[in-house]
Amino acid sequence: MSDEQLLFLLQNIYDNIDGVRSAAIVSMEGLIVQAILEEGISDIKLAAMTATILSVAERVLIELKSGILDVCILQGDEGNFVVMEAGKELIIAVCLDIDARMDTCFIEMRKVSEQVKSIQ
Repeated sequence: MSDEQLLFLLQNIYDNIDGVRSAAIVSMEGLIVQAILEEGISDIKLAAMTATILSVAERVLIELKSGILDVCILQGDEGNFVVMEAGKELIIAVCLDIDARMDTCFIEMRKVSEQVKSIQ
C-alpha cells in the first residue's frame, strides 16, 4: 500500500468525522506509517503508545475470555482516543474532540480498516 493511498484514507477520516484532531496509521511494532497530526503531537510517541494500548487491550480480553478486540476507547475530559486494528500489520488511531460523535467515528474507522485490509 502506497503512502498516497494511506494518506487518502486518513483524509477520508478527517472529511467524514466531525471533531477529529489527529489521525494516524501505525504499525503493530509501534512505528508511524502515515499521520495527520495536530500541532504539538509527536508522531513517534503516538505510534509507540498506540501499539502498546492495542497490545495491552488485546491481552486483557484474552485473559478475561472476552473475545477479540473490536475497538479500544480512551475517554478523557477534553477528548477521546480510539484505536482499531486494520489488518494483521496496521492500526488506526484517531484523536477526537470531546463532543465528536463516537458512532460516526466507529463506522468510518471500520470502513478505512476494511479498505486497508483489502489493499494489504
